Amino acid sequence: MQEKIQRNEIKLGMFVSELDRPWEESPFMMQGFLLQSPEDVTEVRECCDYIYIDPSRSEISVRPAMPTAITYKPATKVTQSQVVSGSAGPQSSNDRQLEPRHNDDSMGIDFDVEHKLNTDVKKGHERVREIRVAKDAHKLLQLPGEFVEYKTSSPVEQEFQTAKEVRSQLRGALQSTFERFKKNERLSLSAVKDSTKSMVDSIIRNPDAAHLLCLLKEKDSFSYSHSISASILAVLFGRHLGLNEKELNTLALATLLLDVGKMNLPTGLLEKSGQLSFPEAKVLRKHVTHSINMLKKADGLDIEVLAIIEGHHERFDGKGYPQGLVGAEIPVFARMAAIIDFYDAITHERPYRKPVSPCYAVNALYDRQGGQFQQELVEEFIHCLGVYPTGSLVLLSSGEVGIVFEQNDLRRLRPKILVVRNQEKKELSPPITRDLEYEKTDDKGTRLFILTALEPGAYGISDDDYYL
Repeated sequence: MQEKIQRNEIKLGMFVSELDRPWEESPFMMQGFLLQSPEDVTEVRECCDYIYIDPSRSEISVRPAMPTAITYKPATKVTQSQVVSGSAGPQSSNDRQLEPRHNDDSMGIDFDVEHKLNTDVKKGHERVREIRVAKDAHKLLQLPGEFVEYKTSSPVEQEFQTAKEVRSQLRGALQSTFERFKKNERLSLSAVKDSTKSMVDSIIRNPDAAHLLCLLKEKDSFSYSHSISASILAVLFGRHLGLNEKELNTLALATLLLDVGKMNLPTGLLEKSGQLSFPEAKVLRKHVTHSINMLKKADGLDIEVLAIIEGHHERFDGKGYPQGLVGAEIPVFARMAAIIDFYDAITHERPYRKPVSPCYAVNALYDRQGGQFQQELVEEFIHCLGVYPTGSLVLLSSGEVGIVFEQNDLRRLRPKILVVRNQEKKELSPPITRDLEYEKTDDKGTRLFILTALEPGAYGISDDDYYL
């Protein structure tokens, strides 16, 4: 059992089991260590806003503090400020420091155990409010260009096959491009750009279809699957914030290429299952510089793309790399890419750890808002994904188990669910669909809602078996 400890509570004798950032972004050689000297305590306090400790391995008694690292926050804690935020007006667009908002009005919204969400408001009025909130975020974040309102124009069932084909084409273009580059040919990204544009078009038509493809678990040392799913998430996020198509394509291409510099790193380092030494962590960090050096040689690559790649490991609190930029010094698209890269990395399997559920990843971002990541951007990203992101494995109040496969833009706690296990957790063949927007009760007439999220693989459920 881990316990969360704030910076000013860190003491000698505590066993540090987890940081508030990835280990490779810290100066510590050991992944898990005992604080044995005042210097150790000082160094951890300088690096982290909080840590997780293991009381069973600590040499002092530690009082229970914050929620443990492996528990879920109640949906209401996230939804109060993230899902239906916007009651408070936006800050001035001239506020260059982009100080975090305190949306006090939203804290008074009623969220009961039935997940009631403004049921007394007409859908047309809810749609206007949703657009207004997105416009406010676009202005607050000082995003370039005019706000664009997008509407879903293709059903998820219809768009999914197209999105799957587009993703396959993009992976092929990405792989062949860099295989040619390895053979000392000139780096040309024309095929990748064409495929990226097709992906953007698909996501504009229906964001949920492509989002489901983020769950593909292909394994390779360069991690094409991570690159592609990060790019998909970037377009989802940009679409939510009303970016125009040119901006969406810039963001998509940049996030697709975030880790190309890892091609220049030893395969053994990328596939290492154990802890990294301090020298190894320093080598890993150099992938950002490698990426920039490689891509500077590419034909027709916008400088905005390079800026996003160079800044995606910077952190809002100034504790990132390679330059240690702070706040608005980091380009806003790079701040977005940092959130996306973190979220997608922890929801995909790595040699040194298993993936976490999308809901856990949302809570991990929630913990880091205002520190590593800009609060307003985290809020909007969570709003974009929903409390139960597409692809989440969930347990319904009926006892059934299902996979979230389509969001409800107006009622984020009531998405469409592909039910794959019945109340006794036996496999349903074929699966059934429940649209929680319209299905208010289960077969017994009891109120129906999502009870909790489940870890990936619970009850032996594999996404690949149902739609991938």
